[in-house]
Amino acid sequence: MSKEKASCDEKQAQTAQQQTAQQPEQATQQDKIKRLEEQIAQLTEEKEKLSKTAARLQSSADKSDTYLNQLVAMKNDFESYKRRMRFNAEQAKAEGVQSVALKLIEIADTFEIAQKHIADSETLHAFEMVHKQFTETLHGFGVQEMDVKGKDFDHMTMNALSQMDCGEQNKGKVVEVYKNGYTMGEKVLRYAEVIVGA
Repeated sequence: MSKEKASCDEKQAQTAQQQTAQQPEQATQQDKIKRLEEQIAQLTEEKEKLSKTAARLQSSADKSDTYLNQLVAMKNDFESYKRRMRFNAEQAKAEGVQSVALKLIEIADTFEIAQKHIADSETLHAFEMVHKQFTETLHGFGVQEMDVKGKDFDHMTMNALSQMDCGEQNKGKVVEVYKNGYTMGEKVLRYAEVIVGA
């Protein structure tokens, strides 16, 4: 019986040692689990903060894109506005020059009528100098006199006042110019008034 008791005591002692040895292991594992849970909680909190930061950054990026698109649209509108203003200014300038040119053309008609009535050669020479200067001023504005006498009649640049029988060789040609026609670039300022051969 004493042997059995000794054997039983030994088993109990071993069991007690094993339990004592297992307790620190269990404590160590519990500490590890606790630390892991704390790390998980900390990482979850950081993830939430990062998600909020990412959402704020995305919102800022969206606003930036909106502002950029608005800025690009405003720039395009301003460029269109500048082109329209430039076109309108050029058109207004051209219309102003045309208006003045039409008035000057009437003076050119008066020059031509007056020139036919000057008999004195010195006066005629002085008059021709003034007329030449006036014509050069017109040319400076881009106004050109049409050269139509002896050419085929063109209804796009001439008005026929009448027809005159001047032989077969002059049929359909301008035989006399009653009023000179003028152009400014491609535009006809005044149609030439002519008499056409029949």
